[in-house]
Amino acid sequence: MIDLKPFYDSVIATDAEVKRIAGEIGALIQSESDEDKKSALAMRPALEEAQNKADDSLKLYEAMKKASAPNNSVMPNFIPATETDPDPEADNEQPPGIVKRNEFEAMSPRERMAHIKNGGRVED
Repeated sequence: MIDLKPFYDSVIATDAEVKRIAGEIGALIQSESDEDKKSALAMRPALEEAQNKADDSLKLYEAMKKASAPNNSVMPNFIPATETDPDPEADNEQPPGIVKRNEFEAMSPRERMAHIKNGGRVED
């Protein structure tokens, strides 16, 4: 199993850098000074570089997460059909939990109580 924490930490760090630069640009743009506005425009390449690093970091994290996921292939979950023929006598058997009245009356009181508590039924 791959440890994804360093990759996730990188995503968090690069995203924080993008937000820090964007916050600085926002503060400079809101300033009344033309010099601050020029400085904000000059910071655009730094913002774009930080955004590219954040995107790359996120893509790497997603790739590593996908690589560490359990195998979702169909083959491990494949159950082949049985090659044995079905038992024709199985159709004549009663379903479990159902007994005939005479079998029920032949049981001891303790067996009857256990049969009923286990969801058993009596059939005439």
